[in-house]
Amino acid sequence: MDSLELPKRIFTLGEEPFPIKSIAYHTDDSKLFSAVRDALHDDEYEELKESRLGVFLKFKEMDFGWASRLVHYMLCFQLNIKKKYELWSLVGADPVRFSLIEFEQLTGLNCEYIEHLENPRCEVTNEMASFWERIGVSVDAGPSSEQIIRALKRCQEWSRDDRMRLGYLAIFSGFIEGRKYSCATRASLARLVMDLERFENYPWGRVAFKVLMDSLRAKDFTKSYTVDGFIQVLQVWIYHALPELGANYGNPLPNRPSPPLLAFKGGKGRKCFKDAISRQTRVINYVERNIEEMFPKWDNDREDVTVENIIQVMFNAPPNWKWTMNCWEDEGIYPWTNPKTHVVYVKEESSAKSLVVREEDIERPSKRARIEAPAEPRSEDIPDYPSGAIPDARSEASILVSGVDKAYIEKCFKDLTDVMRDGFGTCLKEMKLLGNRMDVVEKKLGITGKESSSHDLQQTTLSLPKRRLEHGSESVNGAKARQDEEPSSSKALSVEAKEKEVKQGKEELKEKELKEKAIRA
Repeated sequence: MDSLELPKRIFTLGEEPFPIKSIAYHTDDSKLFSAVRDALHDDEYEELKESRLGVFLKFKEMDFGWASRLVHYMLCFQLNIKKKYELWSLVGADPVRFSLIEFEQLTGLNCEYIEHLENPRCEVTNEMASFWERIGVSVDAGPSSEQIIRALKRCQEWSRDDRMRLGYLAIFSGFIEGRKYSCATRASLARLVMDLERFENYPWGRVAFKVLMDSLRAKDFTKSYTVDGFIQVLQVWIYHALPELGANYGNPLPNRPSPPLLAFKGGKGRKCFKDAISRQTRVINYVERNIEEMFPKWDNDREDVTVENIIQVMFNAPPNWKWTMNCWEDEGIYPWTNPKTHVVYVKEESSAKSLVVREEDIERPSKRARIEAPAEPRSEDIPDYPSGAIPDARSEASILVSGVDKAYIEKCFKDLTDVMRDGFGTCLKEMKLLGNRMDVVEKKLGITGKESSSHDLQQTTLSLPKRRLEHGSESVNGAKARQDEEPSSSKALSVEAKEKEVKQGKEELKEKELKEKAIRA
């Protein structure tokens, strides 16, 4: 066992990212399948439901409860492998596989291998061009769910075969491709619907599985993400791989319907699925086949010795042998740290308060960090500081809160103050320049000094900020009160001085005009 190389975890044990939002997907389009039910006659709908693709319609009728957190955490427990068309997750110390074999066993769909899976040969005929035109789609593209819905609303007078074609295209667009409502499907595959028998018997299970795996491989689980394809099958796979969890959370149906995809109604709600998964003691690692059939054939797949080693270990292990945590490294290949922290206050004998940063419970990421003040802090909330080294909240020492220290916050405020001061100084200069220009205009227009001049307004505006910034100065209201108390005689003198100044300005302006006339003469 020590000589065999095994894959590493994607995320370090205990540092799996919590779900930011529910996983978004497109395979639960109620409008699409309501339109199918309304457009098809009863016998046509029953024929479609009993076809090899009818499992999707039956699944839709169950009103399956989506548990996004359960699927997210199982994806975050993954091992880092090179193979493109399977995934392995660790439940405790046990590896669990999701591959085409498990997908086929759950859905009962045709998953056989054929060449040119996603680009089959299909001749464009006049009948195909006419049908594509009726549903309002270019012959070089596949119909989107939106276009199929519009066609279903006006197909009552169409032939039975054309209505069945729309039903099959709805399953293809809504579950197998499972892309955005307005996104076109692939024309090379959609064209197969012109031959209803060929379409029904095509290996759509392999196509659906590949769409799902291609989408999952491109996702960043540390952020919110949307998955294309039939993602609900992952939740059912978890219920089957972890029987106790499925019995407790999956709402199993009586009599175990077939295929196993229809055996659970699922369950919604905010459950602590991360801990529930870790507590499982009974695990079904994979669907067992002969050793030579354990690796489905795929074009352009990658070889991975570490995955083969997992299979070899379990096939050759002695009876009662079990996986242990020592078989796997704790460290993952992608580092991730929970950014959510919150602050608690710790009372000291000197009545000063100290800040202690503690990691927040990652099971409820939607709630923001809060400052708490417990009467008697728990011992685990107080770090083991050396004697006399407990930090003071009022000190200048850097205190990390949510990854940002005090020095960085002070620097940001200083930069903001500098910018505001520079901008305010520029405003004052502009106001002074405008005031000077207004004085010139007033002198030319001969405005009397009885009204408040722009210069007076400018002086008042410029003086207010200085009063606020001077240390120990009185308030603006106090200054205004003193102005109200000035004697009326001083105001009269001020008016006379202003009138004299305006008169003198008029005389200077008149003399200037006379000089200019003399120069021109």
